[in-house]
Amino acid sequence: MAEYTGLESLVNIYFLPSVEGSNSSRFPIDISVVLFSEEAVAIVIGEILASSITETRNNGVVVLFLSLIRDIGATSCLLQVNARLRPILTSMEHRSYMIKQGGSVKSVSIMIFILIFSTFSSLVSSDSPYIDESHIVEIIDPEVIQIIPHNSSAFTQGLLFHNGKIYESTGLYGESSLRIINTSTGLLEKMIRLSDDYFAEGLAIVNNTLVQLTWKGNIGFLYNSSSLELLSNFTYEGEGWGLCNNHNNLWFSDGSYQLSKISPENFSFFDEPLTIQYNNSPINMINELECPFNSGLIYANIWLEDRIISISESTGDVCFEYDLTNIRSQYENDNSRELNGIAYDSTNSLFWITGKNWSNYYLVDLNGSSQDCQLIGQLDENAISSNIEIILIIILGIFIMPFSWPLFGSIFYKLFRRQTQHTPPSGTIENVHEE
Repeated sequence: MAEYTGLESLVNIYFLPSVEGSNSSRFPIDISVVLFSEEAVAIVIGEILASSITETRNNGVVVLFLSLIRDIGATSCLLQVNARLRPILTSMEHRSYMIKQGGSVKSVSIMIFILIFSTFSSLVSSDSPYIDESHIVEIIDPEVIQIIPHNSSAFTQGLLFHNGKIYESTGLYGESSLRIINTSTGLLEKMIRLSDDYFAEGLAIVNNTLVQLTWKGNIGFLYNSSSLELLSNFTYEGEGWGLCNNHNNLWFSDGSYQLSKISPENFSFFDEPLTIQYNNSPINMINELECPFNSGLIYANIWLEDRIISISESTGDVCFEYDLTNIRSQYENDNSRELNGIAYDSTNSLFWITGKNWSNYYLVDLNGSSQDCQLIGQLDENAISSNIEIILIIILGIFIMPFSWPLFGSIFYKLFRRQTQHTPPSGTIENVHEE
């Protein structure tokens, strides 16, 4: 009995919740009597169990822990259990007056509704299937419509179609040039050479003025589209790779995963670049560009690869990829290097393509992506509409079930956090130099 020494002074410990808001039951005898008398323990427990059964029927609280007291016995563990239960039971006591007849049925009903509406949280915590599927890029093999010969010594860096002619910018130091090509024969009609200090790159047209970039020269040149007479120049920072005109502004590539807007009036850069994402991940090495007027799309090839991608101007998402490897293997030779030339022919809505040191120009059909890219935008709108429906249901649940406010508050937080979060661009872009 030495283990109970010093416990005689502990009296009046809270043990059970009260009924109808009255004071909670206390031990009617000294705790030392309970601890030192097994008979007293049995009497007290029996009385409390009998009264608690009646109380449970009135207030819906099931006192399951009472059945464990016999097993706990009169040891120091009893004090630890009492210490744990006291704040819980005291809190229950303070709210016991709120529970009335039939309250348990109402509580269960409310909990069922909360569980039903809480299932929508899984939709919020996961990515929308519409959005995920809309950004899965489909790969297409383009159809060849026409072939004309290409000067295999031309290191093609930029290509465009204007007034029935192909205009071509070729690169390499000491070999850079600007050319006009006959689209019926593939023969050279006119050419000017650049200074050996410049490595020519992308090519676009603004009204009747040709705009040609240089790789590391930080300078662009303006030419008369008919005579190729040099009219003026402008400067810019960084490397110049690709250029195209969509009738509103110029799109400029520097080999990274972003495209920049340039004013066609003064060739100044706008602040916000467009991040290009392929299946929701940034894609590097954007090179030669083409912008079919009023299509909302940018066509680009990837440096060192024989593929063309169509890009949404509004979102930067890649809509489709066109694989040109079969064309290379079927028509080109081992001296041909990567694809690097895209020119939109508005007379038949087809595209002229070629590459560095390729043997031919190819007229191909890439038109499927224009309409399909708009469909992707509609799928995104459907996903937004679906989210709005979920929000309306949640709001309705909040007003019907006030006790569910904390749950739906958490759901709202997750929903709006996911709508504002975006995947960050990949870490470091390798400093790769085009040749």
